[in-house]
Amino acid sequence: MNKRNSFLCSLVASAAFLAQPLSSALAITPINITVKSGAKQAFQGLGFSSTIAGSNGYGKLTQSQKNTLQKLLCNDAKFKIVRLWFDGNKYAPQPGVENMPVFVNPYVKSGFIADALANGCTTLLLAPGALPSYMKSEDSIYIKDTEIFNYAALLANFISRMKQEYGVKLHATGILNEPNDNSIRFKDSQWPVIVKALRQELDNRNLQDVKIITPELANADSIAVRIIKAIKNDSEAWKALAAISTHSYNMAAASWIVSQIEGTDKEYWMTEAGTNGPEEPGNALIAASAASRFLNDMNNRVTHWIWFIGHAPSHTEDNSTRIIPYTISPFQYQLFQKYHYFKQLTRTFDVGAVFRKSYSSLENEMRWSSGKKPRITVASAKNPNGSWGIGISNYTSDKFFFALPAGFGYPEGTLVSDAQSGRQAETFAVTVFVEELAQTGDIKMKMYRSNSNVNNVYIGTALMRKGTVTIPKVESLDLITLRSQ
Repeated sequence: MNKRNSFLCSLVASAAFLAQPLSSALAITPINITVKSGAKQAFQGLGFSSTIAGSNGYGKLTQSQKNTLQKLLCNDAKFKIVRLWFDGNKYAPQPGVENMPVFVNPYVKSGFIADALANGCTTLLLAPGALPSYMKSEDSIYIKDTEIFNYAALLANFISRMKQEYGVKLHATGILNEPNDNSIRFKDSQWPVIVKALRQELDNRNLQDVKIITPELANADSIAVRIIKAIKNDSEAWKALAAISTHSYNMAAASWIVSQIEGTDKEYWMTEAGTNGPEEPGNALIAASAASRFLNDMNNRVTHWIWFIGHAPSHTEDNSTRIIPYTISPFQYQLFQKYHYFKQLTRTFDVGAVFRKSYSSLENEMRWSSGKKPRITVASAKNPNGSWGIGISNYTSDKFFFALPAGFGYPEGTLVSDAQSGRQAETFAVTVFVEELAQTGDIKMKMYRSNSNVNNVYIGTALMRKGTVTIPKVESLDLITLRSQ
């Protein structure tokens, strides 16, 4: 059975689908958003990563071509964070071996790090993606207890050598990317041990300012809560940790994660968001997904937000992982629609913007989690210059639906939709009330819009009166942003 038929069968067998006619009604649904008083987190910027393979391709470009790509993200779209992948198994294939070229060649000698910093990026995050295979227990999938300290020393020594030998200052490091999907893992009881050990090893090398960011799980789920609690229950480990982290795919940031850091000094880094599969320019469905997750995460105390791959050689079967795919010979690049959505968002929310918590009359917290995704997601923040920004993403589309062929127990042509997707296309009139501005006078707000091949276009001015502003028409896959003048 081919993959598509297998997928269809699973939809029908599990009843994880929605069968209904698509409405062609022109009615506009009203929705009210309340932006609650009370400063939450200060936004520290968007980021992107570069895989080792992608950076090897980068090294084949001319300096002018490299600057073009880095400027598009780091300067024009105001991305500030670069996540750099580190393969511990290739770096240390056996005890006592430190293979620096596997990192230095793609990231340092290619010019990737220097070019990103020169074009406006400010923060380098190390992303350990695999443990050395010799550290695995013989009788389990976990790291040996005795190797935890060796792994901490290995990471710290690498970070120190990068600084001392190559002049590259890494500002933060993870411990292990998506650890519960890795071939070698940490037990819950081992998490506080590795956090404390890594902190000690970094401090021993005069690297007190290198932040530890973990556990970088694929989803903000019960497993993430369990591991964060395991670290938090050890006061010394919790003190050593700078930030918690999860990823933003099917289950983005959520209140059950945020509750673990409420009242603490911990940051929340979203160290990876992305999509998989093919993509062509103008794909607003993928872009709206990215924007919705960003706004969801800003509503949930996230401080740093990183897309999986920034720019990399084109891979037609998996281009949606990239913001900017390119070819080397001849040199050509494409700006996917999510690039324009991101650029619009960074012009709405400056680094240092302090977010508030927003709630919806339609979907309360507008939570992007398992199941159908929120139709409208809104977040709002006060920028360092005193201006206010509001972002509104409509994640509804008839593109979520497809027709069943004959033979599945339903009439041929029945429209179905995956249980984890968005809902059918709907247009909303969105009224946003910012509690902190209820006593202010009239405020003019400039509005911008992106959609399929609509790239951050100015669409006029809206008037906020006593903290309330209405956007009369937010259509399918729209990103509408407002910023006070």
